[in-house]
Amino acid sequence: MNEWLDNILLNYVTFVSLFSPPATITAATIILGRIDRNILWQIAWKIAAGYTLVMLVVIWLGNWLLTALGLSADALTVTGSIALLAQGWPMLIRGVKEEHSDIPVSVAPPKDIMRLAMVPLLFPLSMGGGTIAVGISLAGHSDSLSGLIQLSVVILLMLPTIALTFLATGPLHGRLSPGVMDTLARISGIILVTLAIQLLVSGMVGLITTNLKHLTG
Repeated sequence: MNEWLDNILLNYVTFVSLFSPPATITAATIILGRIDRNILWQIAWKIAAGYTLVMLVVIWLGNWLLTALGLSADALTVTGSIALLAQGWPMLIRGVKEEHSDIPVSVAPPKDIMRLAMVPLLFPLSMGGGTIAVGISLAGHSDSLSGLIQLSVVILLMLPTIALTFLATGPLHGRLSPGVMDTLARISGIILVTLAIQLLVSGMVGLITTNLKHLTG
């Protein structure tokens, strides 16, 4: 039971770090800073529901996708680690001090704002290729029903996490200083880089071991 909870906690930290609430709040405020609370509530839960649906499909069909595409879980783990490193390194170095000038400001009417829930608020702000690659990789290494259920629990925990993050864009960003937000983003970057290195080593070891077995077999 303790191992089950430990795995859930570890994977939850992984996905939260990928989501990076500090960086998300900073970028989302540019879009959602002046919209009505009721609209913000709808957008927040729409984004969270979209994230949950996509990731549950990724997790439960991950093994099938790997088999259908002729890919190994270890190869995808290496790819996911590179994506994590690419995402985490800028956060580690720059924190939230990144340009968001390409994100539209919330001057559009409510109907247009709701359309932004999918792009760019869900893709690529809340999730991207790195998140999906990690989800498929973790599913590929979960060769049991219990492992897939654990990952599903983690994704369901991400539902309120993502919704509350977007609901907090206004008040939280207004009260926390830029220095605090920057520090939190850098901590997320440290976690992502650490996870990337672990996944890279694990994937490389798996690939080498598999190839050696084929050569000696």
